Amino acid sequence: MQKLSHIAELIKKHSGPDYVTDVLPGVRLLKKSSLTEPLGGLAVPTFAVVAQGSKCTVIGDSVHHYNAGEYLVVSLEVPVSAHITKASEEEPFLGLEMALDPTALASLALETNLAPIKHDAPSSAGVGSVSDLLLDPLVRLLSLLDTPTDATALRPAIERELMWRLLNGAHASIVRQIGLVGTPLSRVVDAIEWLKHNFAEPIHVEELADRAGMSVTSFHRHFRRATSMTPIRYQKRLRLIQARTKLMSEQRSVASIGFEMGYESASQFNREYRREFGSSPGIDAARFRT
Repeated sequence: MQKLSHIAELIKKHSGPDYVTDVLPGVRLLKKSSLTEPLGGLAVPTFAVVAQGSKCTVIGDSVHHYNAGEYLVVSLEVPVSAHITKASEEEPFLGLEMALDPTALASLALETNLAPIKHDAPSSAGVGSVSDLLLDPLVRLLSLLDTPTDATALRPAIERELMWRLLNGAHASIVRQIGLVGTPLSRVVDAIEWLKHNFAEPIHVEELADRAGMSVTSFHRHFRRATSMTPIRYQKRLRLIQARTKLMSEQRSVASIGFEMGYESASQFNREYRREFGSSPGIDAARFRT
């Protein structure tokens, strides 16, 4: 508990006025004194720790609650919806997120001759308790913020230690999937990459399965297992996340954004957007621009 409290103090000390503060390449701090609405986005492979408060992240049909002293690890890029479930002015939510480099993880596993996991991970994400083996390097990583001249020299070794602990931790089966080639998950990742760049195009699962070199049945099973959603639903969430981003950042009509995202009618776009985010794109556009 003392180490966790130390991490919480370091997060509080180095957080900026906004919810998210980028402090090192791939590392950001989170601080919030109130509960938040569910916010959709595209998660990258990530190691996320809660030092104070609670958070909930939804990936497809899977709901992940994690509290102080717990972490969430995500092994691939998936649409998520996340919100803070415990925070106050007296005890704000405090957390940190570290992006996991697939190449670095795969290289470390190969370099150390880690035995492959003999069974597939049940999903692409999991929640666990932060052990002392993880808390120690986390304290040292955040302590670098007090001596920024040391960060360039020392950060790589500390992050390597964190990756090693994750590769051998409670969710090793999830972490060891990241960056590996030739596995069913890597083929799903290839399909996801194609979807990311072609989310506005009509898709057919048969074509995606062919791209992945798998049968339709096998592809559908592995895709749903990895992402907790079907390929069609994954594409739909990508479209809506991109649409919301454009509503926030571009002065354009709702209809034009909907058509660009591949929707054939404004009513279809409005209906699916409202179902995903709880309000119409027109209301959100006005709110964002205000």
